[in-house]
Order: sequence, then structure tokens, then C-alpha cells
Amino acid sequence: MIDYMIAGICLAIGIGFLIAAAYIFVAERYGPLYTAVGFGLGFIALAGVALIVHRILSGIQAKRRAEEARAAQLQALAGATAFAILPALLKGRGGLLSLLTPVAAMAAYAIYKENSERARDEDPDT
Repeated sequence: MIDYMIAGICLAIGIGFLIAAAYIFVAERYGPLYTAVGFGLGFIALAGVALIVHRILSGIQAKRRAEEARAAQLQALAGATAFAILPALLKGRGGLLSLLTPVAAMAAYAIYKENSERARDEDPDT
């Protein structure tokens, strides 16, 4: 870890010297005022690009977390459905209707979640 820290510090110093050399080169051609303004605007633009990239990546991560949460909810629902079916299977009474009721409830819940998320994606005010 110390090796990476030393390498990072040396990299930062090297980049600093390259920026200083570029500043001196440009200042000799265009003057110190225009060079300072140009370098300032350039670094502000780099900061803006970094923020835009960060915002895009955080949006992608938020979608991924939402999909994982939805999968966990459906898995929990499937587990609850299995526990709801278990007594009917053990008793042997009620026939096919007692088995299909929890499955139908699980399907209805999945359809509801899908439609409510789709409506929320289409309506930016919610």
C-alpha cells in the first residue's frame, strides 16, 4: 500500500510539473492573463465533465439497486407463497383451488409492482 501511495504522489507531482510547463509555454505565446483565464476555464470544464460522469454512473447504480430490491421482494413473496401453500399440501383438502390461490396472489402482486414502476417511470412528477 505504501508503494501505491508513493507512486500516486509521484504521479501527482509529475502531472503538476507538466501543467506548469504547459502554462509557461502558452504564457509565452499568448500572455499570462489569457493563459490563466484559459487554464481556469479548462479546469472548470474538467470539473463539469467529472460531475456529469458521476451523475450518470450514480443513476446506473441506483437502477441496479432498485432491480436487486425488486428481485429480493419477489423472492420473499415466493417464499411467503410457499409457506402459504404448505398447510394446504399437508392437509390434502381443498384440491387444486387451495394451491392456485396463493399462486394467483403472487402473480397479481408481481403485475401490480411492474405496472406501478412503469407508471412511475413514465410520469416524472411522481
